[in-house]
Amino acid sequence: MAARQRPSITQMLSATDNPDNSLTARRSGLPDLKFVFPFDMPASPEALAIRIIKNLSRFCLFYSLLLWAGLTISLVPIRRTSLHILLSMTAVTNSFLILLRLMPQPMFLHRAMDKAAVLLTLGIVTVIALILTGAAMHMFLTSAIGVPVVLVHAAFWKDDLQLGINGGNVEEASVGDFTIALIDGIRSRDIGV
Repeated sequence: MAARQRPSITQMLSATDNPDNSLTARRSGLPDLKFVFPFDMPASPEALAIRIIKNLSRFCLFYSLLLWAGLTISLVPIRRTSLHILLSMTAVTNSFLILLRLMPQPMFLHRAMDKAAVLLTLGIVTVIALILTGAAMHMFLTSAIGVPVVLVHAAFWKDDLQLGINGGNVEEASVGDFTIALIDGIRSRDIGV
């Protein structure tokens, strides 16, 4: 570990007198960061409906994970059989989605099965199994609490955020903004899940 020398009082006084050594001048090499608040009130009821639909389609995976986590947590202390059924159906659904991603497009699996129909069938089987094991109240309470939270988030989340430095302009952005460009690139392509 190297020893550092403290600045003397004369150095500190001369630094405060010279405007070139001020705090803004020292930070001129640093990027200009902006505070962004991602929530906003929609202008009209039509804008509210459009924003909800857009955010539900954009964040559907995150919203479903939020509801799934709430249901899993509510089943942990009391309904162990229902929890095992929920986790096994989740594993089956994830295995199906991974199998679809691993197979090329012209394979038999893509032609024979519609992804939406299979996922709807797995969801219906899961709901029926949870009702038969006595976890219907947990499922309905989780939905009653989680769905309004999801709708409020979808209603107030602004879609037109300018994230990053330089107003989100990727060409002028520095290396530190590479993650923002990467996230925008992932959002812009269709993942197929």
